[in-house]
Order: sequence, then structure tokens, then C-alpha cells
Amino acid sequence: MGSTDIYTGLDAPTMALTAAGSGASDSLLASILMIFVSEIGDKTFLIAAILAMTNPRLTIFLAACSALWLMSILSAFLGHAVVTFIPMSWVSIAAAVMFLAFGVKLLQEAREMDGSEIAKEMHSVEAELSEKDAAAKSQMAMEAGEAGDYSAEAGAEKFNVNVDVDGDRSVEAAGECNSGSVLDSLKNLMGLLLSPVFVETFVLVFLAEWGDRSQLATIALGAARNVYGVTAGTILGHTCCTGLAVVGGRLLASRISVKKVTYAGGALFIVFAILYGYEALNLKGIA
Repeated sequence: MGSTDIYTGLDAPTMALTAAGSGASDSLLASILMIFVSEIGDKTFLIAAILAMTNPRLTIFLAACSALWLMSILSAFLGHAVVTFIPMSWVSIAAAVMFLAFGVKLLQEAREMDGSEIAKEMHSVEAELSEKDAAAKSQMAMEAGEAGDYSAEAGAEKFNVNVDVDGDRSVEAAGECNSGSVLDSLKNLMGLLLSPVFVETFVLVFLAEWGDRSQLATIALGAARNVYGVTAGTILGHTCCTGLAVVGGRLLASRISVKKVTYAGGALFIVFAILYGYEALNLKGIA
């Protein structure tokens, strides 16, 4: 029979489960706060906001969220894998140093801001997207010009075949209404997920997030905290931020004070640095 703690009256397995649950909830909250102060007004936020103004919002939301969810899972578990090779005390020290560096840098950036940063970043993102769109249209025009005659003949042939096939299937489909609607829904979903807009948004957001401050912070949190809480927290935070960007990101970006958000981010990262530094000292003492 397991030993019982004289202060709490709980046995060792129960205490371990309680600590794990507490660690997961703390990690969840810390991850959500970290994502909010890092992503509001960030490049990925603006990409989703700008693309949502000229494309279906649901497509942009799903594409951006998919990229950020994948990045969150990879980053959190990459950090968690580090713990298997490096002692936890050293991981906590490294996390404390990194968060301290990020916090000081954010505070310096906030002090130097003049209030026009969000407009400059938005113009930069708009120019980048316009350049990519122009290049894609130019390439499509060249391909269409080279295969114009073939496309016309193939289109006419396909039209005739579709008419005949649809005519033959109309009688058979009369008794399969329910299965047909399910197949149509599945086709619409696949068309949405595999559309050029979805793929383009996914790639743009994933590349913009790669190496970003929030990704590195997620790796650090995944190493020093409960990996499942960190994963859930970053996914939830990214989902909320992306939803705000898609629904009214441009208006929100013009109203929020990036200076204040950056100050808040710097302060939060320094708090994380203090917590991880204190945790590292305790682990050293136990060792």
C-alpha cells in the first residue's frame, strides 16, 4: 500500500494526479495568455485579416487555424522531447533566460514605438500578398495562353459527357437522396480544404509563424510545463486570435494599441522568466 502524506492525507498516486492536473491547468492559462500578447496585431494575424476581406471567411479561418494548430502541436512536443535528453533543471534555466531575453526585447520595442507600427506592418503584408497574387495570375495567364485551344476542345467534350452522365444518373439518384446529400457535403468539404485559397493561406501562415517569437515560446513552455496543457492552450489561443482576425481583424488592428500590447507581452514574459528561474532553483535544491 502506498504511503500517505501527513499534511494532505493523500496517497502518492493521488498527489501525483492532482499535481498533473494543476500543472495542466496552469500550462493552459499561461499558453493562452502568451498567444494573445504575441499574436494580436502580429503578421499571421494581419495575413488572416487581409485575406478574409477578399476571400470566403470560413476558408481563411480553417486554413490559418490548421497551419497554427499544426505548428502548436509540433512546437509543444518538440519542447517536450528536449526534456528526455536534458535535465529538467537546465530546461527551466534555459526557458527562464529565453523568456527574460524576449521580455526585455519587447519592452525596448514598446518604448521605441510611435504608434504607426501596425499600419506599416499592414502595408507590408498587403504588398507581399499583392506581389504573390500578381505572380500567380501572370503564371496562370501564360499557361492559359499556351493551352487555349486544347482547353476549349476538352471543355466542350467534358460538357457533353457530363450532360449524358447526369442524364443517365438522374433516374438512379431518385432513391438515394440521403446518401447523395452526404456525398455532396463531403465533396464540398474536400473542395474547401483543397482549394487554392486554402492551400495558399495555409502555406503563408505556416511560413510566417515558423521561427516566430510565439513558436519559440511554445517550445519553451512545452519543455518546462505540461505538454498537453500547452498544446491545448496554444491551439485555443490561436483559434480565438484567428477568429478575431477573420471577423474584424482590420478594424481591430486599427483600434488596438500595439504599444500597450507589446508592454503587456514584455511584462508577461518577464513573469514567466521569474517563475522558471524560481523553479530551476528549487529543482537544483532537490537534486
